[in-house]
Amino acid sequence: MSKRRIIWLSIVIIICIGAYIGWMKWNKPFKDALEGDAVKVTAIQLFHDFSINEADAQKKYVPETVDSKAVEVTGEIKDTGQDTDGEKYYVLNSGDEMFGVKCIMDKGNLISNAKPGDKVCVRGFCTGYNMDVIINRCQQVK
Repeated sequence: MSKRRIIWLSIVIIICIGAYIGWMKWNKPFKDALEGDAVKVTAIQLFHDFSINEADAQKKYVPETVDSKAVEVTGEIKDTGQDTDGEKYYVLNSGDEMFGVKCIMDKGNLISNAKPGDKVCVRGFCTGYNMDVIINRCQQVK
């Protein structure tokens, strides 16, 4: 084969390998929040930790890699709702009048008959602090 043909063949092979790796990463299944250990905390303590020292709370509650550290939060439902993406969420009482711990539920994993004032325990993955502490892909712990 000519040099030119070998170079083009090498480029095509590299592109195919890169596309395959990208496809595998994109379609990688999420870790189930209920599997394995989790950092257990109350909603009031979680919010307090983030409001006092966000950097330390990030280290303690937010995973370094996606899905590597789950957080199990217990608290009283302050509010319920649905965001613009159609995802249901519960805001747990944090002791603060305006803000709380926002638990965005994993699709199909709603807490049946949940209403403000109910005490719940959910497990998910903390993404940080943005007025509310955000916990994504939550599932109810039974």
